[in-house]
Amino acid sequence: MKTTISFIAVLCIFVAVEGKSQGEPFTRSIINTRSASPFRLAHPFEVIYGPDNYLYITEKIGRVIRVDPVTGIRQVLLNMINNGVYVTVSRNGGGPTPHATSIGQDGMMGMALHPNFPVTDSIFIAYTNAPGSLRISRFKFNNTATPSLSGETVLITGIPASNDHSSGRLIIGPDNMLYYSCGDGGANQFANRCNPVLSQIMPTAAQLAVGNYSYYSGKVLRICRDGSVPADNPVISGLRSHVFTLGHRNPQGLVWQKNATTGYSAVVPTTSGKLFSSEHGPRTDDEINILEPGKNYGWPYIAGYLDNVNYSYINWSTASGANCSTTPYSENNIPAGATVLAESAVPVANFQPPLSTLYTVCNPLPASTCDAGGTDWMKYPTIAPSSIDFYHVDGGYGIPGWYPSLLVPTLRRGSLYRYKMNAIMDGFDTDSIPYFHSDNRYRDLAISRDGLRIYLITDSIGQTSGPSGNGTSALDDRGAIIEYYYTGATLPLKGDPGKIAPVHKNNISVYPNPVKGQLYIELPESRNRQPATYSIMDLTGRVVMKASFRERQVVINTSQLTNGIYLLTLYSFNGQLLDTRKIIIQ
Repeated sequence: MKTTISFIAVLCIFVAVEGKSQGEPFTRSIINTRSASPFRLAHPFEVIYGPDNYLYITEKIGRVIRVDPVTGIRQVLLNMINNGVYVTVSRNGGGPTPHATSIGQDGMMGMALHPNFPVTDSIFIAYTNAPGSLRISRFKFNNTATPSLSGETVLITGIPASNDHSSGRLIIGPDNMLYYSCGDGGANQFANRCNPVLSQIMPTAAQLAVGNYSYYSGKVLRICRDGSVPADNPVISGLRSHVFTLGHRNPQGLVWQKNATTGYSAVVPTTSGKLFSSEHGPRTDDEINILEPGKNYGWPYIAGYLDNVNYSYINWSTASGANCSTTPYSENNIPAGATVLAESAVPVANFQPPLSTLYTVCNPLPASTCDAGGTDWMKYPTIAPSSIDFYHVDGGYGIPGWYPSLLVPTLRRGSLYRYKMNAIMDGFDTDSIPYFHSDNRYRDLAISRDGLRIYLITDSIGQTSGPSGNGTSALDDRGAIIEYYYTGATLPLKGDPGKIAPVHKNNISVYPNPVKGQLYIELPESRNRQPATYSIMDLTGRVVMKASFRERQVVINTSQLTNGIYLLTLYSFNGQLLDTRKIIIQ
């Protein structure tokens, strides 16, 4: 027996109102097709732009790889595929496979480089090591001709994991602590509908004493780099544990506010900044949050704001008898005997409303606006935020007007949304601005240190556990690393070009800029005599000049070029990116 519920709202936001991109010019290319051996990513999860200008990527099947964004060459650093991490049953009925995951929401998940990487050769990785269980380990990075990860040190194990809503993002904060987002395991929906949501329940001291972390579901954790509980973690329900915040559903994005940088300066989180997260809502009210210690973000009692709009908590686990397991799952079905609670029905102590919701939908809807499959955008106006990053470049470099912004890639609608922040980083100056729309599921992003390149990794397939995805494998770029390279102006056009001093970045000088006739490049005195290569590209992406040189200084005759803005790129003898500059020919 079942009944059906409708949620009626008096006031709500019906459709996401999006800003428009500012017409910034970008070129688009696929990194993993650049090498002589093109490849596809295998269910990627994390991408990091390292201080050595490589991309570090986790693949949920059980691999960590490093990719040179210039050449597209891939190096496998860690391979657990054949190590029997645990056996999962493939979804096509083909029997067990010894992978960390197949296409579920578990496996090789979040990764963080040591703040002093690669001088300090530690990489931290979160991965499922058994069904329902995740561990966080530290690995040694061996930076040799054949780089690898070895020497695993397990820091903590037994963190809840699931084939649904594992979340799995791992970062290191400015306090040198590990932060890990742990989802609710997909409880109360689909195949996990009879599992109770534990996002509001804290563990007991007795459970913690024996390493039972099952009640860490639906929490963001703060962990010492040896796996212990930080002495200054918040006390929640009378207990200090790894729990930093609670009341989460599926927080797949974590990022610290970063210090503003110019050019190729080191990118570091600011010690006085904020911790931001992005979180999936239940077909309504995806969230961007500021995470504060001890705060409660409401789930499952509250989705988004405490507004009683479009959401009530249907607790399937409270259904009488066998009604939970025998009632077909639907977001609007109520199995007989199940408790239904409006958002205001249960007081939530220390509730912290989101910085923004993405977005709130009205119900009921006219039948004409919803298709039979229940995937119509008007019915589910969420974006499924898969990650979040902070745009850090300022001071005349990077993309003009972007600092400070939060960048949020999405699994639905295949877009990157930019949210321009206000001066005190507690709100937005503009509505969401969408970029790079395609028929892809963007899983994560990374930003180059100069802020001119944005790297997006895409899912291998379109399948998902719920209504947030394509449902097919008909995607534009499956398992891709997509580079969007900003080709617009960045340099301030001030002063007399004849009196402009050299600009020093990475101990490389390029001058004068703007250029009239001759452009000078000076490399460091300590540089060896290996050849370097420069290339000059126009705004259409066409290479108009390119040459190799061994001298410390090279003079480029630019008189043959028409006036305008160009991109100068310098590469080492082995193809590693040394520097990138916008130059203006006058």
